[in-house]
Amino acid sequence: MSQKDRLPDFAQWDQILQRTGRGLPCLLLDHARYIANLQRARESLQPGIGVRVVAKSLACLPMLDMALQQLQAVGLMTFSAEMLIPLLQARPEVEHLLGKPLPASVAAQVLDQQPHASKRVIWLVDTQARAQQYAALAQARGVRLRVALELDVGLHRGGVEPKDLAALAALVQQMPMLHLEGVMGYEPHLAKLPAPLRALSRARVEQALRAARALLQDMTGGGAALVNTGGSLTFETYGTPEGVSEVSLGSVLVKPGDFEVRSTQAFEAAMFIATPILKYRANNPIPGLEILTPLTRWRRRAALTIYGGYWKATPVHPKGYGYSGIFGRSSNQEIWSGPALGASPVDHFAFLRPDQSEAVIPEFGEILVLSEGEITETWPALSGVL
Repeated sequence: MSQKDRLPDFAQWDQILQRTGRGLPCLLLDHARYIANLQRARESLQPGIGVRVVAKSLACLPMLDMALQQLQAVGLMTFSAEMLIPLLQARPEVEHLLGKPLPASVAAQVLDQQPHASKRVIWLVDTQARAQQYAALAQARGVRLRVALELDVGLHRGGVEPKDLAALAALVQQMPMLHLEGVMGYEPHLAKLPAPLRALSRARVEQALRAARALLQDMTGGGAALVNTGGSLTFETYGTPEGVSEVSLGSVLVKPGDFEVRSTQAFEAAMFIATPILKYRANNPIPGLEILTPLTRWRRRAALTIYGGYWKATPVHPKGYGYSGIFGRSSNQEIWSGPALGASPVDHFAFLRPDQSEAVIPEFGEILVLSEGEITETWPALSGVL
């Protein structure tokens, strides 16, 4: 069964929203689908591999709590101070691995507001200069900071190259104010490459990760080392033979459109945007070319206008509708084009599937939880730069 065949019953969702009297765009979470996706993810993990939940992909505390609990996660992967600070405040027991190197000045702001961050956060270091900056910060604050090294395993978006890892690791080891925890090597390019290139690149990723684990174990006298990799498209493929201690995932648990690939077929889309339909024309003239309207009636192309728009999302209901190629995108009154409908859809709801959850959740500010045919809760979203 294709993902399109597994979309929710949007006509029923429309009725539910009608009963609530809502008249504004909103973000909906299908609670049952989210729980089912958590179970699928848990069953897909390789034995002995820890999992870290990506905070920016599920930027809502109740969603993160459920994921941490259901997946028995080792902690969160967090990408910004704006999200890290409130999470440290709300859940001080949760460990965070940074998903990108933050400027030392930003790390200082986190430590100023949440002093226990020195114990709960593993900061990401990618260069000798950043290692020195974090060492200076730790010295100034009188704390010891936990750090991991960003390892370039083939994405080439920054990080230390495998051939230079030993030198950077040795430098950090010589800094008494820093504690080297391990490495993080992100590899989203693997899911995008054609099969022959993917196999070769995958072998290089695994080689880099195994070498990093061996290096770290040698430096620590055989102690456990953090080796983090993977993402929503590849997390289930890694085990301890590949040198991995933990994988990260997040988006696949709500499965936005950008994550509709072969490896995620078992998961279902669980988050959608709903927005009122304001206007409808069964045969919309082309601006400036109204004289041609009689010649184009055979196409029976209609247009509807929604409340708001320009979200990172794709129309999925009414069926057959998409963004108008004539009017283009709009954040005010976006126009969709599609087949003529039997009845006017005005004052009903149109639905979109987000392309990315991390860009959409903070924009809406809250999530309406749909369970057993009703909106049962409203969950606030975490805000901030990703």
